[in-house]
Amino acid sequence: MNVAFGGDIYQDLLAENPKANLIKHAQAAFGSYPTHEVHFPISSALTDIFGATAFVNSRHHQAIKKLATGFQVLAQADDDVIEAISSTDGLLTAVQWHPENMWQHDEKQLALFENFIKKC
Repeated sequence: MNVAFGGDIYQDLLAENPKANLIKHAQAAFGSYPTHEVHFPISSALTDIFGATAFVNSRHHQAIKKLATGFQVLAQADDDVIEAISSTDGLLTAVQWHPENMWQHDEKQLALFENFIKKC
């Protein structure tokens, strides 16, 4: 099943968004090491877990450019790159970082998975 929500992405974040050079989003660091901060601009399940900010790992060269209708931004990096979104009904949540590499050392990343399991 192919579901398309709309929106648009930066195919190559650094080439298409000069502001994204402020943070290195494609880290070479070991996966469990956090590399930059994200901020949560609205109250959500993520703020229930992380509070106002989180220190996350990052290994991506693509990012959301235009958010699809029916979605909202839940987290952004200091360079305004979108790092987490959810559907406005709260049923779908997606993060751009890699909590699967961090959960053993960061209880909040583990809580993200626990929240996902509760939703299932």
